[in-house]
Amino acid sequence: MYFYWESYGCAASTADMERLIGILVDEGFQPIDNPGDADFIILNTCAVKLTTENRMISRFKKLSLYKKPIIVTGCLPRMNLARFTRECSSFAAALDPASISEIGEIVRRVLAGEKAIVAFGDKWKFDLPRVDLHPVIHIVPISHGCLGNCAFCGVKNVRGRLASVRPGDIVKDIKRALKSGRREIWLTSQDNGVYGWDIGTNMNELLERILSLDGDFRLRIGMMNPHGARSLLPGLIEHYNDPRVYKFAHVPVQSGSDKVLKLMNRQHTVEDFVYVANALKEGVDMMNISTDIIVGFPGEDDDDFSATVDMLKQVRPDITNVSKFYPRPNTGATNMRKIPTSTIADRSRKLADIVNKISLESNRRMIGKRFRVLASDEGRRGNIIARSPNYKQVIIKDAKLGEFYYVKVVSASLHSLNGEILTDMDVRPNK
Repeated sequence: MYFYWESYGCAASTADMERLIGILVDEGFQPIDNPGDADFIILNTCAVKLTTENRMISRFKKLSLYKKPIIVTGCLPRMNLARFTRECSSFAAALDPASISEIGEIVRRVLAGEKAIVAFGDKWKFDLPRVDLHPVIHIVPISHGCLGNCAFCGVKNVRGRLASVRPGDIVKDIKRALKSGRREIWLTSQDNGVYGWDIGTNMNELLERILSLDGDFRLRIGMMNPHGARSLLPGLIEHYNDPRVYKFAHVPVQSGSDKVLKLMNRQHTVEDFVYVANALKEGVDMMNISTDIIVGFPGEDDDDFSATVDMLKQVRPDITNVSKFYPRPNTGATNMRKIPTSTIADRSRKLADIVNKISLESNRRMIGKRFRVLASDEGRRGNIIARSPNYKQVIIKDAKLGEFYYVKVVSASLHSLNGEILTDMDVRPNK
């Protein structure tokens, strides 16, 4: 029996898909590239934004044309079950991330003719069969859920309260991945900054155990909200200075106004974010700060927007992801008074111009630098995407995935650097 799959969304969603495939392969099902030849289809979805949800609905409808049973997994079914069942009424089954372990039984029920099965669980499982989809990168979901209740976020309604994986299980998983040839490890969760708070440990203690492992690998620390990241300083700085850890911190602030942060029900202040960003940049050479901004959250006035602009000009994050506010189902912001769409669009354009200029300047400062990179992914037109010590994309040619190279940055664009491989191995990196 054969299945076709598609997966969308964050790193945690990708790890979920690897487990879904692992379970199915263990039970005798085989993946196939053509949906028309499959016995059933799995669509692993994301629904963090309304635009993404719309795309998932559209993709379901297109896959439905193959007249195969479709099992929908991921965030969409649980985040907006009413819309999902209304617009995707021909679905065979719907599972949330906490029900992955049931996929084998669900598939058998679907193949026996059952339809419209809904399986929502309350206990996510870490130790499940898994098939690595990437030859270089291994994703480790170190926890499930979070401790926040942000007014704009629907993910908490899908993934629930914080449930951390035991450090020993995480280290065991990383050892297996390194032994199988993976060279880049991603630690991911809804908020790495609060990892372990529910089981009497924290991110610094986990990093100490991971970095005690032998091997020439790279470690990417995933998103940390400002309040959690601040609690980890200065130990976090010490770990970032390990040469195997990418000097990259994704710390989403969402607004430069404390008034708006309070409306959002965030657990930090603007000062918390500024303190963390500055401490990391001062304590870690080449530190790459990434953040997120939501434009047009209900209650944001011109002064609040100006405060956000001022904060970004002060901190100058290397990367700022700008999102227009859209209410998500069953969240605190659902019934708040909306800002006019034209105002949100205008603010978004202004902010995009500012943050793009900052990002481009950051990348251009890398021109001429030499350092060691890991070739981690395939790019366009036969190029290879490598990662600098601070996790910036470096486009190189004639490289092999999973290998390290010394490169010199020769040019820069908004989203990446262009590098030349140094063939004279006596040339040592300056960073």
